[in-house]
Amino acid sequence: GIDRPKRRSCTVKDLLAAAAAHKVATTIVTASLVVGGGVAAVAASSGGDAATVERVVDGDTVDVTYQGEVQRVRLLNVDAPESVDPDQPVECMGSEASAYLERLLPAGTGVVLEFDEDRTDQYGRLLAGVVLHNTLVNAEIARAGFGIAVLYEPNDRFYDDVLDAQQ
Repeated sequence: GIDRPKRRSCTVKDLLAAAAAHKVATTIVTASLVVGGGVAAVAASSGGDAATVERVVDGDTVDVTYQGEVQRVRLLNVDAPESVDPDQPVECMGSEASAYLERLLPAGTGVVLEFDEDRTDQYGRLLAGVVLHNTLVNAEIARAGFGIAVLYEPNDRFYDDVLDAQQ
């Protein structure tokens, strides 16, 4: 299994900090999304693969149509609070992390998937960086305060970007 970082209960200070971070991150993401071109153009320029968002599962997982099939994608190098595991309670900011990702990636949004060494995990999910108009969504989750950088070797391609965004 994967060792998940320990999480604690939310405090008012946590919620206020997340709200402030969210406001700044939303402004940054919105500004950067206006600049990008079409998904196919971005995919071609980045070497990534085009996909279309079907739905957000939680704060670090999305379902996309990729290569003609609906596939589950676990965003690499970022860990958001748990919100859908039936064996665990919803963690502090879990619902907010999911809602944030839903605002970034509504159904029908074209994205680019960029892969690292291991392309799938033990659950059959694709492991990828998700790029929206030249913006790494994985990092934006951390920048907004809804996720933390996490390293699962050998996949480290996006770790530095997520860690920088977290800080």
